[in-house]
Amino acid sequence: MGGDEVRYLLDTSVWLRGASESETLPTELQEILDAKAEQFGLSAISLWEVGKKHQIGKLELRKGLGTWLREAVSAHVELLPLTPEIVADAMSLPEFPNRDPADELIVATARVHTLTLLTTDTELKNYLHAKIRHFTPIVRPARK
Repeated sequence: MGGDEVRYLLDTSVWLRGASESETLPTELQEILDAKAEQFGLSAISLWEVGKKHQIGKLELRKGLGTWLREAVSAHVELLPLTPEIVADAMSLPEFPNRDPADELIVATARVHTLTLLTTDTELKNYLHAKIRHFTPIVRPARK
C-alpha cells in the first residue's frame, strides 16, 4: 500500500457518511476519521455501490457522480483494487452473515490486507472471522 501505514478499511456506509453526512457519525468514529496522520483503505467495490445507489435513485448527490467519487476519494483514502486473492477469499468466507456480494468483497479486502473494517452495518457487527469495529450512526429526527 502507500507510504503511510493503512490500519483501517472504510465500509461503504462509513465512507459515504464521512464524505456527505458526517453529522450522522458517532464522535468516536469521527475522531478516527479526522486523525491527520491516519490513512484509510477503501475497496474499489465501494465506488460501484455508491454509483449503483445513485443510479437507482436511492442516493441523491449534490454533484455529478464522477465528480463526487473523485472528491470523496480524498488524499487520506487509498483505493484498494479487487485482486484474485480478495475474490478467492470472498468466495470462502466462513459463516458469512448475509448474501451481499459487495459486503463479502469488502470483508475479504480487510482480511487480505490485515485491516480493521470500520462499519455501521449491523449484519457485520458480530462477524468473528475478520477484525471489525461497528459504530451505530446518529439518526436525526425527520424535519416536519
